[in-house]
Amino acid sequence: MEQLFNPGLGGSGHPEIQLCIFPHLREFLVFDARDGQPQVLLLNADDVFGEEFYHAVEVEFSEALRESSDFPFSHLINLPMHIEETVRDVAMTFILDQLGVQVDDEEEIPGVVVYVVSGGALATHTELVLEGLKELLHTNFDDNFVSQWEQKIGEMISEETSTLERLNRKQITEALKGDSPDYFTLWESRN
Repeated sequence: MEQLFNPGLGGSGHPEIQLCIFPHLREFLVFDARDGQPQVLLLNADDVFGEEFYHAVEVEFSEALRESSDFPFSHLINLPMHIEETVRDVAMTFILDQLGVQVDDEEEIPGVVVYVVSGGALATHTELVLEGLKELLHTNFDDNFVSQWEQKIGEMISEETSTLERLNRKQITEALKGDSPDYFTLWESRN
């Protein structure tokens, strides 16, 4: 499954499918340039990650957990990393399936790049992120089409930013109240 994350750039020098994921939103953007007819799609995570997805992850997790090893402690220590890779691979398989790509034939898997739009880069460089996404649109589409999607991308960036700010405020409030599992202090009186 590792080949799903290999951009495998085609003749144009650009991946055929580019995913733009906002981790705190239910929707994500897909820039699909397969077959020479570029299109932008807005997909909903609920349409991709249903019961079939969860069942597939559970099966993979069960197999990984029960995998025999000469080094059982090493196996258990490395299990979180293995599970992370498995979830990412299964998720990519289901996203590609939603786009009509069957991953059974390795030769047919298009080049895929995943952009995760969040965190510090978004907080401090929102305009740069927006400009980069606009440039992605401008290289493939006419101005009418671009202006429609620029507005949607701007809305998604704003929503991701406000969600992150709200979560950060909540974490700080919990830490100050001592309600956070990440709460720490240099000095605490328990009397």
